[in-house]
Amino acid sequence: MVITMTEKADARQAALFVLQEVETRGTFVDLALKAMLQKKKLSARDRALTTELCYGVIRYLLTLDWLIEIVTGRKASKIDPWTRNILRLSFYQAAYLEKIPASAACFEGVELAKKFSHKGAAKFVNGVLRGYLRKKDEITFPDIKENASKYLSLKYSFPMWMVKRWIELFGIEEGEKYISSLNKIAPLTIRTNTLKINRDELEKILRKEGVKVKKGFFLPESLALKNGKSLADLDSFKKGFFQVQSESSMLVSHLLDPQPGETILDSCSAPGGKTTHIAQLMNNSGQIFSCDIYPHKIKLVEKNAKRLGITIIEPVLSDGRRLPDDFKGIMDRALVDAPCSGLGVIRRKPDLKWKRKPADFQALSKIQLDLLQEAADTLKPSGVLVYSVCTNEPEETREVFHSFLKNNPEFHPCDLTPYLPEGLKDEPTAREGYIDLLPNRHVLDGFFIARWKKKGHVAF
Repeated sequence: MVITMTEKADARQAALFVLQEVETRGTFVDLALKAMLQKKKLSARDRALTTELCYGVIRYLLTLDWLIEIVTGRKASKIDPWTRNILRLSFYQAAYLEKIPASAACFEGVELAKKFSHKGAAKFVNGVLRGYLRKKDEITFPDIKENASKYLSLKYSFPMWMVKRWIELFGIEEGEKYISSLNKIAPLTIRTNTLKINRDELEKILRKEGVKVKKGFFLPESLALKNGKSLADLDSFKKGFFQVQSESSMLVSHLLDPQPGETILDSCSAPGGKTTHIAQLMNNSGQIFSCDIYPHKIKLVEKNAKRLGITIIEPVLSDGRRLPDDFKGIMDRALVDAPCSGLGVIRRKPDLKWKRKPADFQALSKIQLDLLQEAADTLKPSGVLVYSVCTNEPEETREVFHSFLKNNPEFHPCDLTPYLPEGLKDEPTAREGYIDLLPNRHVLDGFFIARWKKKGHVAF
């Protein structure tokens, strides 16, 4: 049976259909949500609630299923998918959204069951939700002193294997801070396109467009937004005055420190945030070879460059591990923003909690080292190489850093402090050539960024 939304769908209906798409087709929640918001013209209030519900349920999926199992006495996986997701939506509202009355969460859950689940589901959903409301104050998490991993896994809704990794890496106290920070809402930041406008002027324009805006955290071109609107609909976006980009991502281009007139490689460039930032820092003067393996992603780079008024980017359809032969020895600087586990951006992509597996790290580190080696071969003497990943996992960060140095004695790590903004210059590893950005310490997304310089010609 094909189940379709009602013509006048509200936030909860929209969220339910997004969750079904995520569960049945494996679509990432951000993509499924974007498609839904484009399809259904919801009010700003309903857009915000739909977004909150979708991300909240995916973020707390493990904990919500645990609560459902406590109340029903059965595995959540044994409940049919529509009813299961209706319960997840309702439990999330009752357990985590204080502004929504529990009675409203219960009523709306029953109404969804009447419309979209099987006969008898409404009675079942009503009984389960009322049972939860009666037992809510009696349900407690395991004692952290007796079983820290189980406590952190259930309280913050992370797979047990991830929790154990981070306890080993950070310890229990710092590990809890790190895990907790990954459940918080990530700041929405944009990069001022200084080729067209300065930050103060852009801030004024955004306020006139009804956007709540303030200065960013560290970087001079950054603005932080609080907005329920679609940014792509703003005139300021269409005119190319800004690019949506996290500050961690912006910092990468600053550490590359590209100069006007240089020849630059971005070996894994799509969708073009860093590539266009590099062009901006070069004052749109020079040449950037922007590589990606997928044609549709190359088109995204071209689309962003055109909107931002950038003309020095040359898109190249190429695997960063097998670059064109004529790239050898011609680049002044190269950026490898490598594919990674993405665990540093779980705040933005909570699905990664449930998609990643322990075996991923070693496989990814092999790809990362291959990309670095290929990019290194494109550099001139005294060329600069920057490596970035949106993760803090050792196999993808420090181990890659040291492996590359071991295999490439003609490169040496650079002191990062001349390129870092105030507030980050004192990071303990900055003088050793790399920096770990952690959401619990820096507010920013979890990122690892390293910088090396190739030795120059030897004088005889």
